[in-house]
Amino acid sequence: MAEITENTKKILEVILNLKEGQVMSYRDVGALAGLPNGARQVSRILHSMSKKYELPWWRVVRSDRTIGLPEPAKSEQMELLRKEGISFTAQGKIIIEDELL
Repeated sequence: MAEITENTKKILEVILNLKEGQVMSYRDVGALAGLPNGARQVSRILHSMSKKYELPWWRVVRSDRTIGLPEPAKSEQMELLRKEGISFTAQGKIIIEDELL
């Protein structure tokens, strides 16, 4: 099995540090990992490594605060986030607590 790259390690660290009730965009995960254009790499890592590393994949969302996955994964992600206290608008956008709508 191939070694994982330093960039992958950095992305894994950011994702593993997301706490319950916290969400972050693919873009922001990449930026915090030092990869300002790393959103697609974040997506690939979540797709291929979530089970192996027990990543909280449901805490990573699109930058417009919507779920980017197709059904049935979209509903699963929304349910996992609701269990952590995250709310959604009728259009499926995550509501940020201190945000005035």
